[in-house]
Amino acid sequence: MNTNLGTPVGLGLLVALLAIPAVSIGAEVQRIGNVKRGALVAAACQSCHGAQGEGAPAMGYPRLAGQTASYLEKQLRDYVSGLRNNPVMAPLAKAYSEQQRADVAVYYASLAPPYAAPTVKPDRRSLARGRLLARTGDESKQLQACANCHGPDGSGEPLTAPYLVGQSGSYLASTINEWKSGARKNDGGRQMAVVAGRLDEKDTAAVAAYFESLGHADF
Repeated sequence: MNTNLGTPVGLGLLVALLAIPAVSIGAEVQRIGNVKRGALVAAACQSCHGAQGEGAPAMGYPRLAGQTASYLEKQLRDYVSGLRNNPVMAPLAKAYSEQQRADVAVYYASLAPPYAAPTVKPDRRSLARGRLLARTGDESKQLQACANCHGPDGSGEPLTAPYLVGQSGSYLASTINEWKSGARKNDGGRQMAVVAGRLDEKDTAAVAAYFESLGHADF
């Protein structure tokens, strides 16, 4: 086959290849749940996660908008099984049917509102440390870069790791501490538990502040 991209055949092949991710994502969304049904289920989530899933940094509630449906559905499932525990989220997740959990996950995955305003502006030294940990890691602490799993500047990796960019800093810090204490244990490879265990209090605050800052041009 002639695969020269300057030929009609080559152009056709290029179009087909570019279309594959969109088709796959669309198929996954249809398989997992329904956006319109999910919008109805999400009414109970708005008081904490915002009207459009933008989150509430002042309260430490995470942004849900734009996370992958598979990731969000898994978190709800883990609240049901006990792999994640939260006095608010666990009862709520258990009250939903399997289909409702899938529907609300697809709904939030479809949203893209502006980032919620941060509550605290960190100092430049803390941001610089967070940037180093996110992009390079720290060999002295045997810490790999966050980007290795969560993508460039925490943009996320579909089906493997959630995005961190623009996420509530207080939520990220509390989640790191949950991994550290063992309160959260829904990482099959225990990679996050190991990473969290090597982050001291200052590094936890720094990396959380850095990822939150990425959603805000005035930081």
